[in-house]
Amino acid sequence: MFSLFSPVKGMSGNGDKTYQCAACRGLVTHSDRLLRINASDRHFFLNPAGVECDFHTFSDCPGAVVHGGATEVYTWFPGYRWRMAFCRQCGQHLGWHYEAVSTFERPREFWGILVSHLICR
Repeated sequence: MFSLFSPVKGMSGNGDKTYQCAACRGLVTHSDRLLRINASDRHFFLNPAGVECDFHTFSDCPGAVVHGGATEVYTWFPGYRWRMAFCRQCGQHLGWHYEAVSTFERPREFWGILVSHLICR
């Protein structure tokens, strides 16, 4: 089982900005890891309950961990399944981790992290 408090590899980044967990201020990722999916690195969707989800997409989030099985149900990105993503330090829900269903899909994986759950510095 993967612990929320495991040591983190690859936490350093070259981006001008850092993204921290709004709950504990733990480092989640850096701005050099922002990733354009469908021509944007910021996305707005409504979940099935009608809740607005405003999030950035990143290529890597060393300060986040995933939990649960991957599903394609209600995916916002056809060709990708998702799992819940949480802060590695405090366990706060941050967003989702997406992984490609097909080996031909690019990128193979990415993260969708809620803007309201991040502090950008």
